[in-house]
Amino acid sequence: MRVVLQCCLGLLILLPIMAQAESAEPLSPQVLYQAVQSGQYDHLTVRELRELFATQAVVPCAPECDDAVTMSSDSVVDQRLSNEKLAARLPFSIIPHKRNYLLPVTYNTHVNSQPFEADDDDMDRFEVKFQFSFKVPVWQDVIGSADLWAAYTNLSFWQAYNKPFSSPFRETNHEPEIFLTIENDTQLFGLTNSLILVGLNHQSNGQGGTLSRSWNRAYVDFIFDRDDFVMSLRSWYRFEEDSEEDDNPDIDRYLGYGELRMGYKWRDNVFSVLLRNNLRCSDNKGAVQVDWTFPLSSQLKGYVQYFNGYGESLIDYNASSNRIGLGIVLTDLF
Repeated sequence: MRVVLQCCLGLLILLPIMAQAESAEPLSPQVLYQAVQSGQYDHLTVRELRELFATQAVVPCAPECDDAVTMSSDSVVDQRLSNEKLAARLPFSIIPHKRNYLLPVTYNTHVNSQPFEADDDDMDRFEVKFQFSFKVPVWQDVIGSADLWAAYTNLSFWQAYNKPFSSPFRETNHEPEIFLTIENDTQLFGLTNSLILVGLNHQSNGQGGTLSRSWNRAYVDFIFDRDDFVMSLRSWYRFEEDSEEDDNPDIDRYLGYGELRMGYKWRDNVFSVLLRNNLRCSDNKGAVQVDWTFPLSSQLKGYVQYFNGYGESLIDYNASSNRIGLGIVLTDLF
């Protein structure tokens, strides 16, 4: 009987707390980040803080934040910035940079076999394509509100189904970079320039001899957004190399001096497009990539990718690709 009474008493105590928790509104990332910055959650361990963040901040809202802005009132860029700031507060944080995805089935109608001195029949048109990309905060508020980041992206093309040739990795591109993120609120044509990135970028395929490809760039990237629409306008300058050491001296003819990316989030679907062109009247070359990600489960999203043009990889910078792939995306743009 005593046990029953204790259980009933405990239930009476917990019911109001449970009711309050169920009726409480989730905190937006902005409010949660401010709470973490102010030390409100300093009593939590790193593991508990990670769990809090992983559950999308579903915690009771304190009276002073009853008027907190909800997720729906923030643009997709604002939401990602707030999430990244919160994740950057956690020790040993590794934060997604570009999309992380696996396309186990891709088909390329134009296989570039020339660099390998092989026949077209030696190359399988079916390939596995995957990318993993992450960044880490190096120095927050280094100049005003500007943050310094370091990032790395790996893009690989694997001839997994080419059994007669031992299923080699045809190409792997390594792309380390360091950059500043500068928050902004300039309005232009109904869009907000929420973020400016200024950075240095190195990209190479880690090969030697005639297969070697690499270049170094400085870039500036203006990111505009409005609600669920995002546009990135990036321009770069390539640092010149000695002619004897330059593996791809004409890469600008094919990849140009910049690119335009646009993305739109509709429910849990993300549609995006990449446009690149060398802006030359004669010998005009460019590329287009169209992406669609869609929900499969709470952790995974399906991914359809189509690419046509030059520069899908460094080994293919001067060869046109026409590829479609199907797979999964582990971390999306937003």
